[in-house]
Amino acid sequence: MSPHTSPALVCIVRHGEALHNVQRPYLHRDPPLTEAGTIATSAMKLPSSPDLIIVSPMTRTIQTAINIFPSLRNADEFVAPVQIWPELREANDAMCNKGLSRAEMQSKFPQFDFSECAEEWGYPDHTAWDATARAERVRKRLRALSTTFSSITVISHRGFIAYLVKGRRFNPAESRLYRFSTQAEAQDATVRRGLHCDTLEDHDFGPTLLVLSDVVTMSAQ
Repeated sequence: MSPHTSPALVCIVRHGEALHNVQRPYLHRDPPLTEAGTIATSAMKLPSSPDLIIVSPMTRTIQTAINIFPSLRNADEFVAPVQIWPELREANDAMCNKGLSRAEMQSKFPQFDFSECAEEWGYPDHTAWDATARAERVRKRLRALSTTFSSITVISHRGFIAYLVKGRRFNPAESRLYRFSTQAEAQDATVRRGLHCDTLEDHDFGPTLLVLSDVVTMSAQ
């Protein structure tokens, strides 16, 4: 795919309602979507049609992706290329946020490439510092991809999204559209900093910065 000239858009999606959202405490790994979560994500219409889809390596996020884009059930019919990024995992160490091994996920969802994932789920315990650094790595990687892809859909988790972008908490099956900031915006503390919706502390959402877009685009099908 050749580089494009228009500003890239990034649609960030929180997965639909999963078992751990309604069964508390949920003491098992990698919960799937509930029936309500399946219905809600199947009905989602995103604000942009993607030419790249990036997903956290959890059952609930992958199910969300498949429900939004049914063509993802078959690798030969993908609506857009799909990448699985372990850095999109949740920012919380509860058992429900621990995933399965690479082999188990590959067996459940053979149409996707899990090669970026660790063989066994053994990622470091959560710290605010690590989640902040991880969010910046994700933004920088998205920015690099934005020179090639014009519309990127990212499917992740509420806690990690709170480090990734500024604003109120995402509800289950909610999406918001972003663009990369201008240099002036990235240097403006009133744009770059804000209240972290979980910690309720002042937080730096840069230096690579995503800001809400006011662009109106065709809905994803």
